Formats: sequence, C-alpha cells, structure tokens
Amino acid sequence: MRINWREVCKFLSGAFFVTAGASWYFWRIRVAVPFHFFGHSEMSPEFLGIRGCIHFILFLITFYFGFIKRSK
Repeated sequence: MRINWREVCKFLSGAFFVTAGASWYFWRIRVAVPFHFFGHSEMSPEFLGIRGCIHFILFLITFYFGFIKRSK
C-alpha cells in the first residue's frame, strides 16, 4: 500500500487552517483554554496567539504541497 502524500497534505492543510483560526479567536477574546495533558492546566492567550501563527505557517506549507504544486 502506498501513501498518497498529496491527499495527506490536503487533509492537513484543512486541519491547520481550522486550528489556526480557533487559536487566533481565543487569543483575540483573551480566553485561556483548559489543557489537562502533561501536567499543564491551561493554554494561555499568548500561547494561543503563537500557536495560531505556527499553524497558519504550516497551513501555507501543506496547502502548497497539497493543492498548488504539481507532481512530476
């Protein structure tokens, strides 16, 4: 079985777009999001803003490889 990386990038671009938007929304309204994994109690609004930027960059990269770049 062979993995179709173009389709994987299409899926990831949508996922990164949604998480970037949600992170920026919570950053904008200054809401801390509960996060009970790894011993942390919440994600601060400042962290969510940085996370939104990182996920938007990852969205642009995966969007390029999933939709724009043509395979050989």
